[in-house]
Amino acid sequence: MRFRVAMTLLLAATFVSIGGVHAVPAESYPSRRINFVVPFPAGSATDAVTRRLAESIRSEAGVTVLVENKPGADGNLAALSVLKSDPDGYTVFVTTNSTQAANVNLFNAMPYDPAADFMPVAGIMTIPMLLSVRPDFPAKNIAEFIAVAKSRPKPLSFGSGNTSSRGAAELFRHRAGIDMQHVPYRGMPQALTDVLAGEIDCVFADPASAQGLIQDGRLHVLAVTSAERLASVPDVPTLAQAGLSGAELTAWVGVFVRTGTPSDVVAQLSKVVLSFVKNQDTEAYLQSVGAKPFPAGPDELKAFEEADTRRWAEIVEIAKIEKK
Repeated sequence: MRFRVAMTLLLAATFVSIGGVHAVPAESYPSRRINFVVPFPAGSATDAVTRRLAESIRSEAGVTVLVENKPGADGNLAALSVLKSDPDGYTVFVTTNSTQAANVNLFNAMPYDPAADFMPVAGIMTIPMLLSVRPDFPAKNIAEFIAVAKSRPKPLSFGSGNTSSRGAAELFRHRAGIDMQHVPYRGMPQALTDVLAGEIDCVFADPASAQGLIQDGRLHVLAVTSAERLASVPDVPTLAQAGLSGAELTAWVGVFVRTGTPSDVVAQLSKVVLSFVKNQDTEAYLQSVGAKPFPAGPDELKAFEEADTRRWAEIVEIAKIEKK
């Protein structure tokens, strides 16, 4: 009931005795279908958490919530589709650091401005990367991994299944003072398959993709890229704890709307999302997939987005990544 009240901002119509006129109540939000646009395909971590959020709103507020998957162009296609909608809070962009922080540093010409065209609403989760190798790889910790990399006549190879995967590896390589050869993949599953087959040496994998392989003992994790250890792999140190500072990088998922959306709608939607993120069931779910709740309001998410954009500018510069 508390959620329903928070969702609808019910405004009671008042009766004006003079003249017997009834005031017309303002439209509450939400009062009709909401479309969540996700820049990744069904089955991705972003898609999965968005569908849980949509179901929560459907069951508590009684409005239809559709999830539209619009993958392509590293998320830019989805961003552009949101910008074609009305700025009324009924088309919502549930997206990641790819569209809001990384792409502006990876593309020569962006079709939109992440900071100017979108308003931050709320954070949902952060996702660290796991430096993962085969169990028989000749290094059991970060110090040994760096020593192996420096001793090899040819650079070690790393695969990347997404933007954050590559960014974490490039930042690690730079901070460690080692050379590694990048091997791009369309998705994390194929990169992990090639690690297990010995086609590449390592990958910075997201926990959800690597979890089953870790539990089966087919994948060994040397470190996590977050500032704190991960509950799903509590014995694995952070890079800083392993002796390599300044290499922290996490992917994140947040909610955005078109600039120009009424401030009261943004505030209400933010309350709704944060209520979902802080729910114990949501926290348990996020922990189970190797993510952490990210209950950031509009101002905090904006500051986080700006800092991450600067972080990606640094990564692109140090890795000498050629812009698209």
